[in-house]
Amino acid sequence: MSSVAVPVRLALLSATVAAACLSAGCSPQAGASTEQAAFVINGEPVSEHQLELALPRVAVGESAAQTRAASRQAVDELVQESLAAQAARKAGLDRDPRIVQMIEAARREVLARAYEDRLAGAAVEPSSDEIDQFYEAHPAWFAQRRLMWLQEVTLPLPAARIEPLKARLQQAPTPDKTMEALRVEGLPLSTRQYALQPEDTPKPLLDALSALRVGQTLVLPQESGVRVLTVLQTQPATISRSAAVKQIAAQIRGERRRVAVERGLQSLQQQAKVEYIGRSAQWSAAASAPLVR
Repeated sequence: MSSVAVPVRLALLSATVAAACLSAGCSPQAGASTEQAAFVINGEPVSEHQLELALPRVAVGESAAQTRAASRQAVDELVQESLAAQAARKAGLDRDPRIVQMIEAARREVLARAYEDRLAGAAVEPSSDEIDQFYEAHPAWFAQRRLMWLQEVTLPLPAARIEPLKARLQQAPTPDKTMEALRVEGLPLSTRQYALQPEDTPKPLLDALSALRVGQTLVLPQESGVRVLTVLQTQPATISRSAAVKQIAAQIRGERRRVAVERGLQSLQQQAKVEYIGRSAQWSAAASAPLVR
């Protein structure tokens, strides 16, 4: 689970619970007064807090007119939702067992995400030395970064024929020769060309591709056959340490938050006594494994 987005998810989930509660017909909070309300519908107050959850976040570069329009739409939708909730209560939906369970599930999820957010908040911020170490450990992302254009060919090649294919491809100096070597297999080929962004590529794959020159090929076995990547063109696109600071700090921070949440949840599970009953016992072995969300 990525913890970078936990606060945003938590706000969204809080809004989900409010919406679920309204839909199910939860009664207004006891003691709520019109002074605390954002507006009153048929005598029932809708609180400023509910309005705050419904209002959109101001986007970077958004004009005042756009903000007002989005806010008006949010208020209109909240009014409609509140009216629907009143109608749901009149129809008795607040007593529907399925709806009651949906509200409880949403409440449980919000509480769980709130706890994950607390765990993630304990992650230590990266130091300048740690940022330097990260920069030096990932040259393909920064100091030696290259944009790459690749030709990808996939074919349903049996595992026993992969090594002979690799040997032939090593003798193919150009993309055209690579295609000739692949066609010798007499199998249907699926081909495409695309630009590879280093930061969007898994590090093991990027490291393997970074070692190749134009025209060279990387062969990747996969379940349905083989995937062949040929370097068509490269272009230097170095990122300096100073330009990469924010990006590196965000990556280290995100990973630390993820690990903090994962360890916290694993600790809770190790300390808990969980009894699997009925159908859940069928999956008890999987459920007792370390929890990763």
